[in-house]
Amino acid sequence: MADYTVQQVLIDFNKEFTQIALPEDAVKLVRPQDGLLKSLREHDAPFIKICPPQVNTDIFFDILKEVSVITVKHKPDLEGDISEIFSALPEDAAARETFVRQAFTPGANLLDYFKKKVSPETFGFILSHAVRPFMKLYARQVSAFYDPEQWYKGTCPVCGARPTLALLEKEDKKRYLYCGLCEARWRFQRLGCPYCLNHESRFFTVDGMEQYRVYYCDNCHGYIKTVNESMLDSSSLDLFWEDINTVHLDLLAMQEGYVNRPAEIIEK
Repeated sequence: MADYTVQQVLIDFNKEFTQIALPEDAVKLVRPQDGLLKSLREHDAPFIKICPPQVNTDIFFDILKEVSVITVKHKPDLEGDISEIFSALPEDAAARETFVRQAFTPGANLLDYFKKKVSPETFGFILSHAVRPFMKLYARQVSAFYDPEQWYKGTCPVCGARPTLALLEKEDKKRYLYCGLCEARWRFQRLGCPYCLNHESRFFTVDGMEQYRVYYCDNCHGYIKTVNESMLDSSSLDLFWEDINTVHLDLLAMQEGYVNRPAEIIEK
C-alpha cells in the first residue's frame, strides 16, 4: 500500500509538472566554434562543459516558483521548507543571475548562495525539477552537434548526468540510455553496467511485467530499469512516463541493496 501511495503521488505531481511550458527564448545557445566542437569529440566531454545554456533569469525563478506550488500541493509537509527557501534566495539582480548560471554549472553548490541554511533535500527536489524543462529545451538545441549513435559512455552527451533508464530497441536490439534530466538518449553497449562499466550484470523481471527488466551490478551495486520495446506499443512509448510508472521496480531494487545513480549534472 505504501509503494502504491508513493507511485501515485509521483504520477499526480508529474501530470502537473509536465504541463509547464517554456518559451523558446528561455534558453539561448551560442553556437560553439569548430575548435571547441572538435575538442568535445576528442575528449568525450558533455556539451554543457564547452557551451553551457544561457538561461533567462526571470523565467527560471518563475519556473522555480511554479514547481514549488505544485510540490506543496502534492507534498504539503514541505510547505515550511519551501517558504524558508524562498525567503533565503538572493534578491539583487546580479546575484540572481549568478545563482541561475551556477544552477547549470557542473559541480556547483547552490546552497552556498543562500542567505541562511535551508533544507538541502527539499531544495534539491525543487531545483532538479525546475532545471529539467530548461535542460530539455537545451538538449533539443544542441542535438545537431553530436551523434548519439557514437557516444557509448555511461553519462549523458548533453549534460553529463547519469542515465535513469535504458531502452532495448525493437528492431536491432540496440541498447540506448536515457537521461532523466534533459531527456536525451544515446547508444550504449548491449551488455554491462553503465555506471562502473563492469561487463558482468544480471537482471530480474516481475511476473506480468516482463516488458521491463532491472539490470543490477554486483560490482558497484547500481541498477538501471530497462524497457524492452519489442513488448510494448512503440508508437506511444514515452520514456519519461515509463520511468515514473515503474517506480515500484526502483523500490524492489533498493530493497535488495542496489542504488540508482540520480539524474544530476555531475563534475567529471
